[in-house]
Amino acid sequence: MTEEKILYDSVPSMVLNRPISYLACIIAMILGIYSLIKWMSEGNSFYIIVGMIAGIIGLSIFVSWWLTVINTRLTITEKRLTLREGILSKNIHEVFVSDIRSVQIQQTLLQRILGTGTVEVSGAATVEAEIRIHGIPNAYKVKNCIDEHRHQNI
Repeated sequence: MTEEKILYDSVPSMVLNRPISYLACIIAMILGIYSLIKWMSEGNSFYIIVGMIAGIIGLSIFVSWWLTVINTRLTITEKRLTLREGILSKNIHEVFVSDIRSVQIQQTLLQRILGTGTVEVSGAATVEAEIRIHGIPNAYKVKNCIDEHRHQNI
């Protein structure tokens, strides 16, 4: 069996896909750390407790989001697209380049400015998108890569 050449390999971007949510998590975590320091030096206060709760919520959201992102990977080779997802259980979606019917990109205005987006790949066997990945960097590069190799295999 010959080794396939990897044309694209990436995980979704946390910062570029949802910059406002990312910034909110960072601010909440900083507020939590500041509140913890104030609590240790001054003692209990309603605002300090609220700040620590906000920090814990921000940290929880950030960690779960980060774990999801680092455990989602899109790989494109000359022959196939593979989407691997999952932290504890794994889901692997694979579509051969020769079976791809369409590639769609969805972007909000902010995603267009930041160069990220949602890529949907439909195979010949299904009506729905077989592979859908949100927040992938360089969405148009992914589409061009797929189209280039899809046309070579026709």
